[in-house]
Parts: sequence; structure tokens; C-alpha cells
Amino acid sequence: MTALTGTWQLVRLILRRDRVLLPIWILLLAVLPASYASAYAELYPTAAERAAYLAGTASNPSIVALLGPVYGDSIGALTVQRAGLLALIAALVSVLTVVRHTRTEEEAGRRELLGATVLGRYAGLTAALLVTYAANVLLGLLIAAGLAAAGQPGAGSLLFGAGVALTGIVFATVGGLAAQLTESAGGARGIGLGVLGLALVLRLGGDAGSSGGTGGSAEWLSWLSPLGWAGTGAGLRRRALVGAAAAGAVQRGGRARRVPRLGAP
Repeated sequence: MTALTGTWQLVRLILRRDRVLLPIWILLLAVLPASYASAYAELYPTAAERAAYLAGTASNPSIVALLGPVYGDSIGALTVQRAGLLALIAALVSVLTVVRHTRTEEEAGRRELLGATVLGRYAGLTAALLVTYAANVLLGLLIAAGLAAAGQPGAGSLLFGAGVALTGIVFATVGGLAAQLTESAGGARGIGLGVLGLALVLRLGGDAGSSGGTGGSAEWLSWLSPLGWAGTGAGLRRRALVGAAAAGAVQRGGRARRVPRLGAP
């Protein structure tokens, strides 16, 4: 028998016990970004209307503190900001799910009953992490698919979905580590939520120090927090694309100036 013996049996048990709860939170979080994109497209169909909304609402310091900065006036940029709380919710659910299927199971005595069968030492923790990791990956893919179906660029949609999924995976790992550092479910939840709170403070610090809510000198603080990865990564991709487009325009303009005019000597 190895330390992981019985892992797949426990995975099936967790999936059976969470057959209602797991799909509910995945689907609820997955459909929100696409619904935001559709709503923005209907409410602000022109660039001028989106620019006015950005100047008046999306860049408001309180909105930036709650949702994160916005990196442009496109439908995709506004959607990423509006969906800024998704990473926080995914992180919270991931921590609680792992703790519930590890320390909470032990406190309830169910793990002792399972321990009477052939189970490895780390089978329970590994099973909880595998299920939570897979749930976050599925969530990220569904978010990306929903945004793409709503007419948003595929690469940006995938990047945002990957950012949310990676955030959930990181905090599932935090929950697993917390479960190993304490003997009670309450203590594990306290550690996990404490790390989540620290990550939120770092994200808020990076967002508050950004220039008008559009990214700035303190943005590096957001990179220290997994909660800022989804929005900041999407913003960096947008700025890279804008920079490449501007460089291409300058290059084309330079070539145009070098073309001699008709009739020139």
C-alpha cells in the first residue's frame, strides 16, 4: 500500500457527495462574465458611450477598490473589471471545499470510518485537491467559452478564464496546507481565510495606487496577489496589443513617407 492508495475511490465519493453543490457554483460563476459582456454591449454600443461610462463610473475610486482597475473602454475591458469579484469567490469556495473534505470530515468521524478500509495517508488530501483543481479548470474553460460566445476575443477570454482558474487552484492549495498545519477545521479555515484576506489587501493596495484606475506605479502589488492575476493579466495583454498596433502604424507611416510621389524627380 502506498500513501496515495484509495485516492480515486475518494475522488468518486467527493463527486457523489457534491453532485449538486459543485455544478451549481461552477455554472453560476461561469455565466456571469458572458452576461456582463452582453449587458455592456446593449447598454453602451458605441465607443463614445463606453468612454463616458469609463470616465464617470468605472474609474471611480470606490468601484476600483471593489472590482479592480479597468484597462480600456472596450466591452472586454469593462467586462473584466465588472467580473473582478469572480476570482475572490472562486478562491473562497476553493479554500472551504478542501477544508470541508479534509479536516471537517475527520472531525465528523467519517474519515475514521474510511480509514478502516485500505487508504493511504495522503489519499484524502489528494482527492480533495484533485476535485477542486478540476472544478477550477472547468470553471476557467466555461468562462472563456462564454466570453467568446458573447463576441469577445478568444485569446483574451481564455486568458481571463485561466486567471480565475489559477486563482482558485492557488487557494485550494492554501486550504490543503492549512489543513496540514492545524488539527481542527476551524483553525484550517482561519488560516485559509487569513491568507485570502492578505491577498485581498495586496490587491486593493495595487488597485488604489494605480493611475485613475487604469494601471499605474503600484500595480506590481496586484501581481503579488493571486486575486489580481486575472484582471492584471488581461490588462497587460491589451496594452501589449495596443503597443504592437501603434508600432505597426508608425512603421507603415515610415514606409509611406519613403515612397516617392508620382512625377517626382
